[in-house]
Amino acid sequence: MAREEEEREIRDDASNNSSDEDGDDVLDSSEEDDDDEDEEAIQKVREGFIVDDDEEEVRSSKRRKHKKRNREKRAAPADDDALDADDLELLLENSGAKPSSSSSTGKFKRLKRAQQETEEETQETQTREERPTRSGLNDMFSDDEGAEDEELEEEDAGSRDHGRANILDEFEDFIEEDEFSDGDDEETRRAKTKERQRAKKAGPRLDISKLSSVDRESLQQLFEVFGNGAEYEWALDAQEMEDEGNGDALEPTSLDEVFEHSELKERMLTEEDNLIRIIDIPERYQKFRANLNYIDLEGEELDSEKEWVAAILFKEKQGLFNGFLEAPFKEAVGKVVEFVSKDAYEVPFIWTHRRDFLLFSREVENPDGTIDNEVHKLLYEDDLWRIVQLDIEYHSLYEKRLNTEKLIDGLQLDDDLVKDIKSLDTMVAVQDLHDYIQFTYSSEIRDLAAKNQSEETEDNSEAAKPGKKHSKYALFERIRENVLYDAVKAYGISAKEFGENVQDQSSKKFEVPYRIHATDDSLESPEDLVEKLCEDDEVIFKDEKTARDAIRRTFAEEIFQNPKIRHEVRQTFKAFASISVAITEKGRAIIDKHSPYADIKYAINRSPADLVRQPDVLLRMLEAESSGLAVIKVETKDYDNWFQCIFNCLKSDGSSEISDKWNKEREQALQLAFKKLSQMVALNTKEDLRRECERLVASEVRRRFLGRIDQAPYTPFGFDKGTKPNVLALTFGKGDFDSAVVGVFLRETGKIDEYFKSDVNPTSNRENEEQFSGQLKEFFDKSLVYAKPDLIVVAGFNANSKRLFDCVKNFVESNNITANVDELQDQSNPPLLNVIWGQDETARLYQNSERASQEFSDKPSLIKYCVGVARYVQNPLLEYVALKDDILSLNFHEHQKLISADSVKEAIESVFVDIINMVGVEINEAVRDPYVAQLLPFVSGLGPRKSSGLIRNINSKLGSNLSNRSDLIESELTTANIFINCSSFLNIPFDEGSAVRDSTIELLDATRIHPEDYDLARKMAADALDLDEEDMAHIEEQGGIIYQLMQEGVNKVDELNLVAYGKELETKFGKKKYATLQMIKEELVNNFEELRRTFHILDSAEVFQMLTGETQETFSRNVVIPVTVVKVGKNFRDYEQAKIRFAKVVTSSLVQGNIEEDKIPEGIDLNQGQIVQAVILDVFYDTFTASLSLLDSDLKNASAPRFAKEDGKWDFSAEEEDWNKERAKERAKMAKTRNVQHPLFRNFSYKQAEEFLAPQSVGDCVIRPSSKGPQFLTITWKVSNNLFQHLLVQERTGGRVKEYIVDGKKYSDLDQLIFQHIQAIAKKVLEMTRHPKFREGTLSEVNEWLESYTRANPKSSAYVFCFDHKSPGSFLLLFKVSATTPVNSWYVRTEVDGYTLKGFLYPNMLRLCNGFKQTFKSYISNSRAPTNTDRARPPSGSYGGYAY
Repeated sequence: MAREEEEREIRDDASNNSSDEDGDDVLDSSEEDDDDEDEEAIQKVREGFIVDDDEEEVRSSKRRKHKKRNREKRAAPADDDALDADDLELLLENSGAKPSSSSSTGKFKRLKRAQQETEEETQETQTREERPTRSGLNDMFSDDEGAEDEELEEEDAGSRDHGRANILDEFEDFIEEDEFSDGDDEETRRAKTKERQRAKKAGPRLDISKLSSVDRESLQQLFEVFGNGAEYEWALDAQEMEDEGNGDALEPTSLDEVFEHSELKERMLTEEDNLIRIIDIPERYQKFRANLNYIDLEGEELDSEKEWVAAILFKEKQGLFNGFLEAPFKEAVGKVVEFVSKDAYEVPFIWTHRRDFLLFSREVENPDGTIDNEVHKLLYEDDLWRIVQLDIEYHSLYEKRLNTEKLIDGLQLDDDLVKDIKSLDTMVAVQDLHDYIQFTYSSEIRDLAAKNQSEETEDNSEAAKPGKKHSKYALFERIRENVLYDAVKAYGISAKEFGENVQDQSSKKFEVPYRIHATDDSLESPEDLVEKLCEDDEVIFKDEKTARDAIRRTFAEEIFQNPKIRHEVRQTFKAFASISVAITEKGRAIIDKHSPYADIKYAINRSPADLVRQPDVLLRMLEAESSGLAVIKVETKDYDNWFQCIFNCLKSDGSSEISDKWNKEREQALQLAFKKLSQMVALNTKEDLRRECERLVASEVRRRFLGRIDQAPYTPFGFDKGTKPNVLALTFGKGDFDSAVVGVFLRETGKIDEYFKSDVNPTSNRENEEQFSGQLKEFFDKSLVYAKPDLIVVAGFNANSKRLFDCVKNFVESNNITANVDELQDQSNPPLLNVIWGQDETARLYQNSERASQEFSDKPSLIKYCVGVARYVQNPLLEYVALKDDILSLNFHEHQKLISADSVKEAIESVFVDIINMVGVEINEAVRDPYVAQLLPFVSGLGPRKSSGLIRNINSKLGSNLSNRSDLIESELTTANIFINCSSFLNIPFDEGSAVRDSTIELLDATRIHPEDYDLARKMAADALDLDEEDMAHIEEQGGIIYQLMQEGVNKVDELNLVAYGKELETKFGKKKYATLQMIKEELVNNFEELRRTFHILDSAEVFQMLTGETQETFSRNVVIPVTVVKVGKNFRDYEQAKIRFAKVVTSSLVQGNIEEDKIPEGIDLNQGQIVQAVILDVFYDTFTASLSLLDSDLKNASAPRFAKEDGKWDFSAEEEDWNKERAKERAKMAKTRNVQHPLFRNFSYKQAEEFLAPQSVGDCVIRPSSKGPQFLTITWKVSNNLFQHLLVQERTGGRVKEYIVDGKKYSDLDQLIFQHIQAIAKKVLEMTRHPKFREGTLSEVNEWLESYTRANPKSSAYVFCFDHKSPGSFLLLFKVSATTPVNSWYVRTEVDGYTLKGFLYPNMLRLCNGFKQTFKSYISNSRAPTNTDRARPPSGSYGGYAY
């Protein structure tokens, strides 16, 4: 009994309260004696030999395998029920099951298993929904019946939701459930079946009643370490749900749980993408506004936006709408702003269906009394896109201003500077005010933030207290709260008052002497005031210098943060900014005359207006700056005068010494503030100019690209514009000698019918051309019988394709191949089949694309190239759209790479939107054909996500066919606003026969007329047919008014007076519909007429550029290019001088060039294969040839800069200085490579020469190149140890006579110069050094010796000679008259024939010494008081300038 109680407590501690759904555990009573028969039966069951009630049933193979695995996982117990600790540990480790108890009552008593949970699981289940629980084997029948069964039935009812299988029992493997009773209904049977399945999945549990040898503490430790099996319930739950097939009860699995987020993002299936699909705003607008908390403006705020946008756009128009058009222009801009901001209408919708608001008309009386209606176009599509951009910018400004207003309201500020915040109309102005608030009220902002955070967290007692945030204005806060701020106040005027002075004076152009606020001087000087404040105990800086600097910086920071002063600085920079380029050393070396930055290398004093006129100039400046080649300096003109005007608003008018000191302090503080202000505003100015220039370049990219795609398909002969042709495209790639000609025949349906290939290159010779013509004629006769081409397109990779083009054209002419007229009524006199060049910029990208590989996986690259060329002819728009992001690799503007790829992409996308909506999209064709579906994202209101969703909705809801536009709303395919934007651009063509039979077809769905104007169109049709209301009702029953108009002739609408009709609509209903009425009339006459320009046939210049890659900048007149000589024509009759008569050359782009005799310099020798520089004189684009010149004069003229150097805007002095430096470097470089035929010549620098002569004897020399140029040499000779003289020698050539000049003396050769000059001077130097009066050493050492000598002999004078180390080869004469006089020095120059002293020449040392004495005596006699600085210097020469 004690053991049973102990086991019960252990079980209770392990399970510690089952859930409310758990039944009571069925425990075995140890008080009853276990009879041997029961033990024997149980043991047999363990061994797997007993089947309940001797009934044998066949088990499925799956069940057998499952149970076999269970048996292998369980450890079979020994005969003894008691387990030792090792066995128990092994059982727990292998099973992971939670121990539970079961008891048997009598023979074959049922073994129950109760599901147990830990305390954590119990708490968790209390907060979750109740889950279905698992149960084990429900019933195991024994031989005992009666009351015991009733008790067990009650236990079954409570424990059926729990697993009861015991890990020590294996009944579930061998004992089957009995069959269902007849009385059980179907629901009960299903419940029992599910319960048995749950019991099967539950797995075994540990019966701790058999663990009699394990004490309670050990079991408790085991459960804590290894768990009780509940950790595997999640797996059992999942398996149970899968088997029961009740997955629908679970929440649906999201895509994020199945796919990677990057993959979902690529396929636009993220939650954000789905949200974009749902929101009833055009997808492009959602993209533009993604970074904004876009607020729908109403009332005054909307009017403010209209005025703001209109003012900017009016300024950008530069006076195009002055006078009476200004008001209508601004009104039109405001209306478009309302359409964009409030109604969310896209640009194509506004341009097509709200065009009346973009026009202004007025009646003008002519001189003859008649009245004309004058119409002015106010806005174009480019302007509409600009308004969309400005709408985003204004909402950014509005959001910033709104946040600042909230901050002001939260701080409850009463400051004059923040009251006019609503009038701020620029982002920098709002930012300036925000910075002022952050600086001035930094402590209040911090307190407000702490208060708000405490209010948010006061409900959560466990929330951590917010840490103190560091403020960048903490030091200024401390100074404002300290006595040191008294010194800031002592400046006599606050920063706010100073700002008001500046604002007032600026408005009056600083011409008024008086000021609003006067500046008061302190009674104390700045030094005394700071000294007194530093003695205060509470001062934060005790050091006077530090305190004074802090005071000055505080006042400067207050000036810097003042919004009015910032506004004055910004306005000054805006009006008088000067932009200059400062070249770095790297830029000076890299930027040459051929560099793209050559025209900005020395650019100075460029105004913002200059840069806006040429936006690429600034962008190239910034590009050079980012590459480290230059530094862009933004300054103001006449800065000093402007600063003085500002300072006059700050200084005091006092004249005392204290006033002067305080004014000096104020000026220093203002200089600090303005230095910081100028740097900040300069960066802002540069950034504003960059954005404006990028916008201008992007608009030019848009304009150029619009010209590329605004073209209809090539129109076949005899058909209307917009009809797609049958195209035969031919090419031979690079046109090599063995290149094959390939081609494809593309039907108007887009299907490729035939392929052509000829292994014969027709450009090789005449025979090959004839053979090629025969093969092509055979292809026409056999393969193109039933479907004939409407034109032949030729394309290629280089200029060799011109020969193929000529061969094909000759083939058409010689075989009289005419245009296809099979479908025309008039088939007489058809013209020859047209042969044109095909634009291949899209085909070159297509041939190697993944799209081409999928479509033509088994075809070579040239075939894919031909397909791309043919498709371009059929639909240029679709080919550009199909490129997707690869289109960014195409160049539409020469400065396109100066702006970001996103800007280029945005410009290109806007063009796609304009043209695709102008053309329209056949929606059902787009649903069927993914190639056409690529147009759908550019339809007004749609985008990549909304278009894909629209196609899915049509496929799922309408069976892949949209019958009419109304289904877009009625079938909930689109939302209301998207329907308004897109409906009129989705074309639903109709079959005329089906239109009569099916009254549900809306004929107007095949027009550009918007559904909102359908009633208006029917009214116009009725008026054209002269129908009254009764007739209209009758005709509607017969097929509709529009159909009746088509039957009787749509030209009847031409008779309507649309002007009168429009006036009536405007008078009665207040709707402007003049342009809409005109559009309705045009659509009724010719629905979805092709509005694009005619297909553009490339001219010769465009073909030249396409095949050669050369542009106007790289290949035009006066451009220097390298050419290769391929043929030289000489006059060989003159054997002595074979004169060149002509030369044939070729460029790297395979353009053939001719050089005539008069363009070849005399005496030049040209050889085949030689590469020379030539100047282009003329280019013949049609024949791919050019005439060139080799004359030096032409080369010099062509090498001149192609840009103008304007005075005042080009730094000529810096250019000259850099040019001189460059020439010096070139001379030095040439000198290094010079070679003189002399044994003493060495290609040394001066350092190398000195190192070479160091171990040599005195007088030895080296001849080396000079850095002055090739006309000079330098001779370095050894004067003494570590003393060398470098003599500059000029080499002059006159005819055949060459002479060398050094120190004004001329020599006929180098040997004479060395012998008569260098060695002669060396002898004189040697004579000097051997004289008794010569002293070795430095100048200081000789001076010291002379001083010591005169001190030893005070009554004697002394003199001595020494080397002049600053002028090697010359000497100094030092002397002292007495011990008390200073040392004097005279200069002695060594000459070839003696020594020069004071202008006198002495042949030897004896004469020099005597001459010195005589000269000194004469100086004494002429001047009684000679100066100690008397130093005779030579009058001129390279040895002058030493102050001895």
